[in-house]
Order: sequence, then C-alpha cells, then structure tokens
Amino acid sequence: MGFGLFAVELLAVFILVCLLLHRHGNFRTLHPAVTASVLIAWWFSFVIVFVVPMDISDTLYDKCARDHCVNITAANCTVICNQPLSYLPQEYLEVFWNIVFWSSQLLTWLILPLLSSYVAAGEFTISGKVKTALIENAVIYGTLGILFGVLLIYVVASKHLDKEAIKVLCITASNTWGLLVLIFLMGYGLVQVPRACWERGSYSELLTQKRFDVSKIKIEVEEAQEKLSQIIEEVRHINRLVSRSNELRKFVDIIIEKCPSLENEDLANVNFDDYANGRDDVTISRSSLVSVHAKVISVHTNMHRCQVLWDITVSDGLDLEDWVLMRNKEYRADSKLGLIQYYVRIFIIPILLKAISVLFALISIVIIWSEMLFSVKHPTLTICALLVDFVKSPAMVVVVCITFISYMCLCAYYTIFKLRLFNLYYMAPAQQTDDYSLLFSATVLSRLTTPLSLNFLALVHQDTRYNTDIQTAFTTIMGSFEVIPFIAQGFNVYYPILIALIGIATLLKVGTRCMAFLGFQTFVQDDEISMDYVEEGKQLLNRERRSKERGGGGGGKQDHNNSSKPSTSSKRYESKKLLPSKSAADHTNSFDNDRARLLDSEDYDANSLLDTAPSSSYRKQSKKSSLFDDV
Repeated sequence: MGFGLFAVELLAVFILVCLLLHRHGNFRTLHPAVTASVLIAWWFSFVIVFVVPMDISDTLYDKCARDHCVNITAANCTVICNQPLSYLPQEYLEVFWNIVFWSSQLLTWLILPLLSSYVAAGEFTISGKVKTALIENAVIYGTLGILFGVLLIYVVASKHLDKEAIKVLCITASNTWGLLVLIFLMGYGLVQVPRACWERGSYSELLTQKRFDVSKIKIEVEEAQEKLSQIIEEVRHINRLVSRSNELRKFVDIIIEKCPSLENEDLANVNFDDYANGRDDVTISRSSLVSVHAKVISVHTNMHRCQVLWDITVSDGLDLEDWVLMRNKEYRADSKLGLIQYYVRIFIIPILLKAISVLFALISIVIIWSEMLFSVKHPTLTICALLVDFVKSPAMVVVVCITFISYMCLCAYYTIFKLRLFNLYYMAPAQQTDDYSLLFSATVLSRLTTPLSLNFLALVHQDTRYNTDIQTAFTTIMGSFEVIPFIAQGFNVYYPILIALIGIATLLKVGTRCMAFLGFQTFVQDDEISMDYVEEGKQLLNRERRSKERGGGGGGKQDHNNSSKPSTSSKRYESKKLLPSKSAADHTNSFDNDRARLLDSEDYDANSLLDTAPSSSYRKQSKKSSLFDDV
C-alpha cells in the first residue's frame, strides 16, 4: 500500500510540474536538454511537499514500534502504533533522498549553470557554445573553490577530518548558501502571498493595478520596438559590409535567418563585390558577429513576448472594467454572463479570495512565530511542533505537515516566479519564458530543495538538534552540522529571525518605495507618478475598447500558446517598419479585410500606439500626457 501511494504522489507531482512548465514554456521550441533539466529540477523541488511529511510520520511510527512492540508480533504492532497507509521502510526513503539530494546538487552546481551559459551564448557552433559556457563558469567555480578551501582549512584545523566529515562539509556548505537565499524569498512571500490574494479579491484595487500594468507594458513594447529597429539596421549594415567571398559570410547568413523581418527583403540586389576589397570588411570579426547574433535572438524574443503580454494585459483590463461595472449595477438579462456565473464571478469569488487571504495570513504568522522560536528546546514554543505532538493519528500528522510545508513552498516559489531582473530573468506566462529564465528558476529551486526541508524539520523539532532519539531518513542522509560549530550553533539557529525583519519590510513596501524613488516603474498607491501611469493606462484601455467596438477584434484574447503565430500588432509592425507593404486584398479572411480597411480609413490605429506614445522620460516630466489629445 505504501509503495502504491508513493508512486501516485510522484506521478501527481510530475503531472503538475509538466502543466506548470507548459504554462511558461513551449515544449516544441525548448531545447530537449533544457526541458529535461527543468522538469527534473522542478519535480524534485515540488515532491518534498509529500515526501517530507511521509518521512516524519514513518519516523514517528518506527519510534512507537521500538518503544512498545518489543515482544509483540508485527500485526499487533501495526494496530497498536497505528501504522500509516503510506508507510515505507526507512532504507527505501534513504535511497530516494540520496537520489534527490545528489541529483539536485549536480543540477544546481554543474549542469544548469553550463546549460544557461550555453543557451545564452551567441556562438554559431555547438563547440563554440560549449567553450563559451566553460569559460564563463570557470570564474564562478574558481570563486566557490576558494571559499570551499577556506572552509576546509577551518575544519581541518578544528577537528579530525575523515570521510564522513568531508561529506557533511560539502552538504553544509551547499545548504548554508541555500538558507541565505531562502531567508529573502520566504520572508517576502509570507507577506506578499496573503496580500496578493486579498488584492485579487478586490476588483477595484486589481483594476488600478492592471491599468498601471497596461501603461508599463506599453513602454516596454516601445523600448523593445526601438531595440528591434536598431538591431535590424545593424544587421543590414553588416550584410552590406561582408562580401560573398568573405569567410564570415556564412555567419551573417545565419544571423539573417534569425531575423524574420529581413526574410522578404531582396538582398540579392546588393552588390557585394563593391565591398569585397573595402576597409569596412576589416571591422567585422567573428566575435562581433557572435555579439550581434546573441542580440538578435534576445531582442526578437523580447519583442514577441512584449506584444503577447500587451494583448493579454489589455484583454484582462477590459474584462476587469466590465466586472467592476457589473458589480455596481443589477443583473441584466442581456449581460455577457449567465445569472449563476454573474453571482459567482462578481460576489462569491471575491469573498472566497479574501477568506483564503485571511487564512494565509494566519499561517504566515504561525510560521514566522515558529521560525523565531524553534531554537528553544524546552519548553516547546513553536506552534508547528506543538501541532505535530498534539495530533495522534499518522494521517493527521501528514495533513498538518503537508499544510505547513506546502505553504512554505508556495511563499518561497511564488517569489521566484514573480521575480523579474530586467529582461535577463522573467517568468512570463502564455509560454513566453525563454530558455535562460527557465534554467535560472530551476537552478534556484534546486538550491532551495534541501534547505527548505531542513528548515521545516527544525520547525517541527524532527532534526538532529532536537530529536536525537531516532532520525528521519532525510536527516540520516544530511548528517550532523556539528562538524562546523559556527554554522550549527550560530547561523542555523539565529538566521530565521531575519525572516521577520524581511516580512516587516515587505509589509511596509520598503523595497517597492525604494525602487520607485530610484526611478523604476513600480506601483505605489500614493505615488503621484504611479497615479499618472494608472490614468494613462485607463485611457489606453478606453482606446482599445473603442477599437474593439468599431473593428470587432482589437484587444481580444488570442492563441498565445503557439509562438509561431505572431499577434496582430506584430504583423502590422513588421509590415509598417520592415517588410514591403501589403494591401488588405491580400488577406483571405473577410474579417481581416474589414478590419484592415477600417484601420486604414480611420484616423485611429489600435497598434499605432506603439509609435505615437511618449517616452517614459517624458511621462515623468509631465503630469498630463498629450498622448490622447486627438481623441
């Protein structure tokens, strides 16, 4: 029975991970090595939600069997100690934890960093990309090697070094780094997750945020459009400079293939012989072409992502405006929603979201309290440990443990999926996340798997510091941290207090206000610039709504799952800026014909916003934008 439930749990988590990866990435366009690595890393990171509680309940059963079943048959012992349905012998769980831990370490310290550098490299050959990845990671590995050497010298000087001590030293060094990351991620998530859930239950607040997002994404589209124009012009210039006889010509052709905007241009009319013996050829090198190649891939990916997110955000904003309007009026028979859907969407869902937000806030308080006091052995002050001791049934122990560890994973992983580092790392929905961002998220999650499990075991007093009687399979693999005293008795005991400080800073929005002060586009409720963005987003949505009403399609949701089908704004941009113009008669669909003629005949073009909106610097200087003076 235990093996069957264990297999079901593993399969269920794997299906969940596949669905999550399908939401952020496209299986058809991802590199197979990237897909496999990300799936394995995410799978190991999410499976601890079920395996750690199972390990705790099995350990409690083994302890009961050892104390009360000395001269009793196995069948009677099962009844007396209430054997869990998911019970597995400890040796099997030790094998599983060995696979999870060492596979995660191999992924996070070797495979994923190398793959990240490989996919980001602009080299044209596999060997060139591998060489670039090795060189880039050599610096990181060298720095880590120096730190590890210092730690090794400390251990040798303080204690006798044997095989077990070396193993614990490696594990401790890796887990300490992961704990540092976990402090900030979980401290932010414990406050932000309940707040985000509460805001989603208030359509008016959510609409204000969505209008800000519309204005912000509009700026991103403009910037992406400008960078795309610059890189296309640079590729054209390189194409004129490199002759057909030049050995670098094959690399230029590869770059042109990565530029869909140049596919239909008549490059055959360019007289390359005029440049064959020119000085300009000398300025073009393979390294410069590698840099241009990387820019082309990055800029085109970012441009398509911005266009898709613009369409999604506008559609969500229009829906939110409809919901807010319907909430303030009585139900009408001609409404887009049925009667049941109307009450569920407008009234029931917001109430449920706010109730869940309150529940999440209570769990956050419990976890923060437990984090600050779990180092106290006697008396037991952590609520998590008290609950595990209070419930007697193994099934209830599993339920309590799953509740807390799943919420801790939610808070920590929520931060990873919501974090954005400019355009280098961005977990975008609608399959718009690039390979590098997926690999980076997998790297961070792999580093959090073991530290998060150790932290939860400390909260319920089941790790080596508090439970020396009988160990879980996980702590048996990890060993004792006493080999490094200043970590075992100092850092691991007092670091969780920082979670409370980070939570308070998040509650007061200190980081958001600092970023807004430095000029970053962040939403602050009482900030004048943020309110200007909100007002501008409102006007953008109004224009999209009028375009939708006149043309029958502007601003609607599209099939964003197929990245090979560009959005309408993408097609119009390429036809206007880069490709030869096409008449509306070239379209076979009558709807496209009507919409194209409408947009050509009217003074308003829904996608011309990409060209007419003011820059972000002008928006900060002027409180009232002149963007909509023509309306």
